Amino acid sequence: MNQTQVAAVKKGPSSAPPPPEEDRSPGSFLFLFVFFSVFWFILSGRAGIPYFTMMVLTLGIVLVLNRDRPFPTGLTGVEGGIRGRLVMTYHLGRYLVWLVYNVVKANVEVAVMVLRPSLPIRPAMLTLRTELRSELAQVLVANSITLTPGTITVDLQNGEYLIHAIHPRSAKSVTEGELQNVVAAIFQEPPDPVPEVRWIRSIEELAG
Repeated sequence: MNQTQVAAVKKGPSSAPPPPEEDRSPGSFLFLFVFFSVFWFILSGRAGIPYFTMMVLTLGIVLVLNRDRPFPTGLTGVEGGIRGRLVMTYHLGRYLVWLVYNVVKANVEVAVMVLRPSLPIRPAMLTLRTELRSELAQVLVANSITLTPGTITVDLQNGEYLIHAIHPRSAKSVTEGELQNVVAAIFQEPPDPVPEVRWIRSIEELAG
C-alpha cells in the first residue's frame, strides 16, 4: 500500500467535501417573491408604501438567506429535480387555498360564538402526536393552528403538540388529521393517521 492509499484510508469517506449548495435561479427567486407577496397581502389585508416596503425587505432577506427554501434538498421522501419542485409547488398552493378557506371559516364561527348571548364556548387544551418526519412540516402545522382563529399552538416537542382551543369544534381539522395530511403532501410524506387526542380540562390533568 503506497502513501496515497494510506492517506485515503486515514481520511475515510467522511472527509469528502460536501456537495456545493445549489444557487436559486433569478426566475425561481422572482416566482417565489411574487408567490409569497400574494400570500402576504392575503394575510395582512393592508396596502400602502410603508407595508409594501416592509414586505419587499422582509421577503428579500428571507429568500436570500434561505436559498434552498421552501424547496429544501435532502428531505426524506422528497423527489428532487424539476418534477419534485413542481409537485411541492402544487401542494403548497393547495395548502394556501385550504388555509385561507379555514381561516375565513373559523373567523365566522368564532364571531358567531362570541356574539351569541349564551356564549357557547368550551375552552380546553389537548395534546396529540403527528407522524410527520420533517421538522419543517411539523412547524408548518403548528403555525397553521395558531393562524386559525379559535386555536393556538402552545408547545411543540418531538412531534407532540399542546394546543388550546376555544371549542372542541375549532380544533376539528387537526384532531381529524386533515391539516397534517395537507402539509404531508407538500413534503411528499405518507398520509398522517388520525391522531390519538387527549383532552385536558383542568390544571391537574395538564400536570399529569
